[in-house]
Amino acid sequence: MNYFIVDDDPAVRGILKHLIESEHDRIVGEADDGIHVYSNQLFQTDTDILIIDLLMPEEDGIETIKRINKDFNGKIVMISQVETKEMIAEAYQNHVEAYITKPVNSLEVSSVLEKVSKNLKLERSMKQIKNSLDLIGAQDHIVSDETSVKSEFTNTAELILSDLGIRYEKGAEDLLGILYALEGNEISSVASLKDLWESYLIINSYEVTNKNIKSTEQRIRRTILQAFNHICSLGAMDITHPKFEYYAMRFFEMDSIQKRIHELNTSYNGDQRMFQPRINVKRFIWTLYDECKEKNAEKK
Repeated sequence: MNYFIVDDDPAVRGILKHLIESEHDRIVGEADDGIHVYSNQLFQTDTDILIIDLLMPEEDGIETIKRINKDFNGKIVMISQVETKEMIAEAYQNHVEAYITKPVNSLEVSSVLEKVSKNLKLERSMKQIKNSLDLIGAQDHIVSDETSVKSEFTNTAELILSDLGIRYEKGAEDLLGILYALEGNEISSVASLKDLWESYLIINSYEVTNKNIKSTEQRIRRTILQAFNHICSLGAMDITHPKFEYYAMRFFEMDSIQKRIHELNTSYNGDQRMFQPRINVKRFIWTLYDECKEKNAEKK
């Protein structure tokens, strides 16, 4: 993967450059302000992933993204020291794939970039497959129609998962698969959790064993817990944060949210065990599904 770094802090650029090159990827360009970045420049350097700071002296990251979005086909990762609800919302509205808060953490950066890179490779592979099918005329209109429907629903689901901070968690792909099966009426609306896991495995041609059922459930539960912690972290920073206000009460129990925020806002002793929130998996999945349907309906 080829990376282009834009940040007015040379120390941050240095850290990112070291992390990326240690993973055998390439830095094809860097700039100290968004005003020095152009879409033809990214095209000529074959930039796959643009890492850009939110706040810069002459042109901030949002302005730069808006200017190049039409011509840039790669992924965008935004980094920032501040998190104002308006700026974060605007970043995601302008197709930012992931958001990293400064000071940058090497493990977080590596994890995010690895997942964004995998996602980009998958998208490009799917595009190549579709182009091949189009060239040979293999049920062209059927493939296009099905891909369009799936893409619309899946894209909506991915945006919500990104808002919840779990788009690149292992259980996210399981959740996407379950949501799409629900949308296609391949899983009953009254299915128990056990039936849900079994149906999901069958639809995806996995062997239905106790081990696979348990693994699926564990991945999804861990991912939902990660979403809970992410939303609570936003609330701990600012209870008026738009994502906290919108998602917290829809997906989780109020008392669990209050307890976790209290822990985050007090001098918590890391040697103590944090309380385990009550996670209603079925409620989370159906709320997520309803959110996807509602947002898709708003687009029509």
